[in-house]
Amino acid sequence: MIEKALGRDAKRVLPEAIRLVELRARVPRYQKEMLRYLARQEGTSIGAVLSRELEDMASARAEELAAAVPSVAIALQL
Repeated sequence: MIEKALGRDAKRVLPEAIRLVELRARVPRYQKEMLRYLARQEGTSIGAVLSRELEDMASARAEELAAAVPSVAIALQL
């Protein structure tokens, strides 16, 4: 939402670590259907569900990930 609202200014205003990127993944069918179901239940997108789950993972393993992945350290400072 924020990136969309900022439009062209997003690249100038938002740190690279938190700007959106496309992610393609191969997952078992049941995981795809699970993500679709959760997105429908929440009235959101598969991307939003997946992003939320990844945020939970980042929070649970913040120290380890921040030490190993520079962009995680930057994103968690915000």
